[in-house]
Amino acid sequence: MIQKAKVLTLIVFGLLFINLSAQGDEFSNDPTAKLSDDDRKIRFGLQFSPNVSWLKANTTGYESTGTKMGFSYGLSFEYFLSKNYLFSTGLIFLQTGGTISYKGVASIYPDIYPADTKVTYNLRYIEIPMMLKLRTNEIGYLTYFGQFGFKMGFNHKANAEFEYHYIDPDNVIPENATQTTANSTEDVNFLNLNLSIGGGIEYNISGNTSLMLGITYNNGFINQLDTKVSALDANGDAVIDSFGKVPVYTDKDASANLNYVALNIGIYF
Repeated sequence: MIQKAKVLTLIVFGLLFINLSAQGDEFSNDPTAKLSDDDRKIRFGLQFSPNVSWLKANTTGYESTGTKMGFSYGLSFEYFLSKNYLFSTGLIFLQTGGTISYKGVASIYPDIYPADTKVTYNLRYIEIPMMLKLRTNEIGYLTYFGQFGFKMGFNHKANAEFEYHYIDPDNVIPENATQTTANSTEDVNFLNLNLSIGGGIEYNISGNTSLMLGITYNNGFINQLDTKVSALDANGDAVIDSFGKVPVYTDKDASANLNYVALNIGIYF
């Protein structure tokens, strides 16, 4: 049901954008929305956005168990469809991640053991936003806006920190271990797509220069994990082959979507 709602939102956004673009010639007949010949149709900006992110687990036996602080920065480009409607895009470098827990295996050389596993992913993306921004007229020095649309992300770096809680069959006592994987890009999908919605204010400093403060909620569409789910025995522990060297996996893919809330700080010229 949630996926259908996201698809419906995508269709509505596309139709609305096409409709606004088609009405471009009609803005000249609207004294409120009309832009003078001297007004610019485009503007550029710089943006920095601290964020709080998490991985929303969609697989049975997987749980979201932690958030991660991150940030993004980059360039913004906005095209005025009219005085109060803008198409916003840009190039953003995003650092984010999250923590999930599940039943897996601990690789403790030279053996492996069934283990309660917690993984913290540190992810970096290059994002291209495609947003529709709706603004009020300037009230004093302030302009209020709401925005919604999509952000397409391309993963270019990932690492993972593993924490294991397992039982050593030789000592028969609980053990803990940690492990960091410097390059986990093979365990993370290359493409991400977020539904983004938010709002904020702009403060005009002078002329065309304005400061911006806003907040956005970004809801991931696409599974970010590229791993298989461990086969479990009757006790709910991960299955190891008869030689005790290789974990057994099912044909089911692990699934988790990346969500984050960002505080957006920027300046437009």
